[in-house]
Amino acid sequence: MPRLFGTFGVRGVANVELTPELAYRLGLALATHLGNGGEVAVGRDNRTSSEMLEQAVISGLTSGGCRVLRLGLVPTPVLSFGVRHFRCSAGVMITASHNPPEYNGVKFWEEDGSGFSREREGEIEKLLEEGRLRKVGWREIGRVEEADALEPYREEVLKRVRPPERKLKVVVDCGNAMGSLVVPGLLSELGMQVISLNDYLDGTYPSRKLEPLPENLTLLSRTVASTGADLGIALDGDADRSVVADERGRVLMGDRVFALVARHYLRGRRRPRIITPVATSSVIDDVARELGGEVVRTRVGEPEIVGEFKRNGGDLGGEENGGVMFFDWSRCREGILTSLKFVEALAESGKSTSEFDATLPLYFQVKERVPCPNELKERVLRRLEEEFSSYHLDRTDGLKIQTGDGWLLLRPSGTEPIFRCFAEARTENRARELAELGLRKLREAMG
Repeated sequence: MPRLFGTFGVRGVANVELTPELAYRLGLALATHLGNGGEVAVGRDNRTSSEMLEQAVISGLTSGGCRVLRLGLVPTPVLSFGVRHFRCSAGVMITASHNPPEYNGVKFWEEDGSGFSREREGEIEKLLEEGRLRKVGWREIGRVEEADALEPYREEVLKRVRPPERKLKVVVDCGNAMGSLVVPGLLSELGMQVISLNDYLDGTYPSRKLEPLPENLTLLSRTVASTGADLGIALDGDADRSVVADERGRVLMGDRVFALVARHYLRGRRRPRIITPVATSSVIDDVARELGGEVVRTRVGEPEIVGEFKRNGGDLGGEENGGVMFFDWSRCREGILTSLKFVEALAESGKSTSEFDATLPLYFQVKERVPCPNELKERVLRRLEEEFSSYHLDRTDGLKIQTGDGWLLLRPSGTEPIFRCFAEARTENRARELAELGLRKLREAMG
């Protein structure tokens, strides 16, 4: 049986790879794993397949004896909060995050609101592989109750943000997805002037691709510049990631948002510990040095960051894609709180967004991808190790090649049949050179 769990959760094309039958078995496997009891919070995004998969997962959970709290349509950070708020044994989120609308996913959550560890994912997969799924008798079938996690989440998250005296004009692009339920309203409650784009729910996502990359955010960029807004905010499909556009419409990469929020959030803390994957920009190392702290690098994926936190502690986690984890609040990537804390930090700085960004050292990044069948990935990686053997290599996740004037990361995706090629340097030309080197070597290794 091929490995079901990727970078985080089970993901695939709805009704092709991720079917109601599989969703039911995943729910029953979780119930079996929990000892055929306990209470599980279930939330979903607004994809056309999410309600179908939600019903299938709930059928599996109740067939296995679990009580279900159905939270309905919620962003992922709200599901994570709901697991903790209602003191559930576990949680399930139906979402494919930034993937296209034909995809969907099933993610499992621990009782502390963190994603399942790699070990627990492996236990679920083993139950499925061996067919050891236990249904309960008719008297023990679990019941389903509706619960509201959105309102208590709004109340609690607002307690963590200081209402700024400086009121900003903010354009928010929700991408017809889950952020529209929360982010524009919270910014308005903080006194911001909010212009909302694509803030109605549509599971076909007609307005833009959900990955908050600059090429997908042209409407946000134009709107910020044309309305004289102070900044723009874009969220991915389930609102666990956010990125920012400055007053000219230029999109800041996610790790710069992470670095600016980290410097603001961690100021005054003694030797803060920041946990981030190998793919994150060196700008986070610069911020850690400024704060007198340290950076710990992990494999890519939210469970990897949370796993390191649980083993050795930490103050903040984050990824290059705009996902930040505030460990004293949540064990989940928090695109909603990230947006609010960025606005708080910007307002308090007295600067424009571009001036605020310019307080960080400048790095140039190039991010590419190369199609690669999953069955070739291990062989390609071995060939790349041989090819770059004369460099300093970091094998934490894929292959990170340190060149002295930058770095190159060649990493097989855990969710798609591709290799990712990331390069970073202090000049744009050098970053492009490194990326072209990586792309060339990848294609040769696959040949």
